[in-house]
Amino acid sequence: MLKTLFASMATLVLFTSSLAFADTACKKDEDCKGAEVCILALKPPVCKPPQAAGKPCKRDKVCASGKCELPAGKDTGTCK
Repeated sequence: MLKTLFASMATLVLFTSSLAFADTACKKDEDCKGAEVCILALKPPVCKPPQAAGKPCKRDKVCASGKCELPAGKDTGTCK
């Protein structure tokens, strides 16, 4: 029984420590630090540096190239 309890606690500690290294959730660019921007095209939106070509985008600002190509009638496009 104690073995199971310790195994459960160890799993919980490992899980919560891995969350500390995850990307930061955001709703707007001001929620992000430094040169990171809020990537709204990801679910959930997270703070990341500007995206490389081919990555999902909704705004030009989130692309390293400064160009997000949004197809007509679509909510999400790709960085050019």
